[in-house]
This record gives sequence, C-alpha cells and structure tokens, in this order.
Amino acid sequence: MSFFKEIASILQYKYKVSKNEKDIIFYAEHEGYYPYFEGLIDQLTTIEKKSVCYITSDIDDPVLTNKADLIHALYLNTLLPFFLAFVRCKVFVMTLTELDKYHLKRSTYPVHYVYIFHSLVSTHMAYKKGSFDNYDSILCTGAYQRKEIRVYEEQEQLKHKQLVKAGYYRLERIYKRYKNYEKKREEVTNKIILVAPSWGDDNILEACGESLISLLLNNNYIVIVRPHPETIRRSPALIDMLIQKFGHNQKCKFELSVSTDDSLLQADALICDCSGIALEYAFGTERPVLFIDVPYKIKNPYYKKLGMEPFELSIRQKIGILVSPDDIISIPSVIETLLNERNTFKREIVKLRKEHVYAFGESTSIVTKYILDLLRQTERSLNNN
Repeated sequence: MSFFKEIASILQYKYKVSKNEKDIIFYAEHEGYYPYFEGLIDQLTTIEKKSVCYITSDIDDPVLTNKADLIHALYLNTLLPFFLAFVRCKVFVMTLTELDKYHLKRSTYPVHYVYIFHSLVSTHMAYKKGSFDNYDSILCTGAYQRKEIRVYEEQEQLKHKQLVKAGYYRLERIYKRYKNYEKKREEVTNKIILVAPSWGDDNILEACGESLISLLLNNNYIVIVRPHPETIRRSPALIDMLIQKFGHNQKCKFELSVSTDDSLLQADALICDCSGIALEYAFGTERPVLFIDVPYKIKNPYYKKLGMEPFELSIRQKIGILVSPDDIISIPSVIETLLNERNTFKREIVKLRKEHVYAFGESTSIVTKYILDLLRQTERSLNNN
C-alpha cells in the first residue's frame, strides 16, 4: 500500500505541481524533523507566498494530511534514491547528513543543497567524518560550527562551502513556547524530571536507566523518560523492559515520540549525557541540566585532529552539574541544588546563549532571505546561459 502511495506522489509531483512550485524542496526523514523547517516554511508560504514541496519518508507524517496552502506534501521512501538522483529544483533543503556518500545521491541536474542543523552540538564528534562534504550551503547555529567546518575544509583541502550565520529556529520555538507555558503553569507538589539521553551503547538508559528511574520515583519525583528514537529502534528489548517495570506507575511516563516539545517545557530538571537536547533545554528554557558522565557517543574517531573541544562537552559544567554514573545515589541532592540555584544558572545560560548562538530570535528572517537570494542568483545564472 505504501509503495502505491509513493507512485501517487511521483505522479503528483510530475503532473500536478507546476515548474515554479518546484523551486524549493524540503526533505524530512520522519515527522520529528518538521520543527526544524517550520519557521522557514511558514515564512516562505504565508509571508512570501512562495510554494514549496515537502518530501517525507514517514507515511504517518501529519504534513501529508494537513493540506496546508502552498505546501505540496509527498511521501517517498523506497523510491527516494531514484527521485533524488533526477530531481530538478533550484534549492533543496535537508537535515540529512552524508548526502552523496551512500545511496542518497545529489541530483544529476544543477541543484543547490542547503543543510539545516537539527542540533546545537559541534560538527566533528557527534557526526561521521565528511557528513557535510557534499552540501553547497550550511546554516550554522553558532560560530563554533563555522570555525570547525572551515578548519576541516583546510585540513582536507576541500572547496569552501557557503557558511551562513543562521541561528537555530527550533531553539527559538522552544523558548517562545516555554515563555507562554510559564505564564499559565500551575505549581505542583512533585517536581517533574525529564530523562532524555542520547543513543549508543553507553547512553544513560543502557548504563543505569533502571536504577536511575527507581531512585527518582522513590524520591517522589514525577519522571518522564524520553528515549532517543535510535535507542527505541536499536534496543527495543531495553525499552520494553523499562515500560513493563515502570509503566504502571502513575508518576512515570514514557514519551516515545520526539515530535512534541511538551516534556521540555514541563520538566523542572533534565537528566542527560551529552545529547543535543541538553543545549536545547538549557538555552530554550534557561534552566540548568544534570549531566551523567557516561562515555561519549563518538561517531568520528578522528575528531581530535581538529584541535577543538566539542561545544557540547566544553559547556556542560557551565550550564549544569556533572555526576559520575558511579554516584547516581547523589542525584536527588544534585537536583535540589539545581532547583535552588536556578537563577544563578539562568544568568550564566543567557550569557552563554548570547555568546554562542547566532541571531537568537531572528533566524527565520535570516534564512528566508538567504533562500530567496539563492533563488534569484539561480534564475540570473539560467538567464545568462
């Protein structure tokens, strides 16, 4: 059935979407990626009145049924490599890394590929080497990413990409939603703790998840467990075991979708490792993080060659408190310290956000202007030829 839906999407794209409506295409692997595009798509379609195509590989993506004006939503999964190889558009916007490295290739036609980050982490440890090599433009969230990419390009003797001081829309989205939530929030007796680690063999849920959840519940916290989508996919037995053990407890909730930010808004404290969600929580809600110091997830074993400490590691003890996995018994007292010293942490977090995140509050207008400028440049180039 899904294959026929893909065929229908191909036919829709070919026969029902006009040429100028194919100028800008977005691609999302699943529904959880829409929040990274949302500001840009809204501005293009509602303010600039520009049609866009939105391709998703998630058959349950709400974009497919929302029927929003000026958004042509298409479902492609099995046929995606074929579509990408022959697509004709002017600008293609993605959060997908490793373009043209494996089965998803650049088009045989001239297309300008733009990468949008889906995290505030550095570019050289949490991503594989060469993850961004085949993009034309990269929308950087902060100066550290621009510096890392430029140093890498010099070391590898690569052509310089266009690096845009773009900021990070998703962070602004969390910030705005949290400010609205804070105005309406009612005080509750039990504090809410969000456990949201990264994925990998040594993530928090693998290393000490069961004992950590038990400890928090025994200390009368309300616990929200938000596994990374990759942990759900790669370690279903672990997730099933935790749900079976704690799912009956009314004070423990498992959030198995990353399409909502609600738990980030609700949580009085976040427990994390070195996942990008820690930076989004701290900079988006201006509250500190409790970091459990499990081994890092290193996808690029050569990351030290750049000679720069990854941002997500360098900043941990400035936006929170680091706890050894051998000392989780101390976590309730550390949580109380974070809550009691929240205002002190908040001042430091606001200062760090200003120092490290580009154009906070202005990313959508910056990126929209950049995309429209790219379109005009492409059109001039075509006219000259």
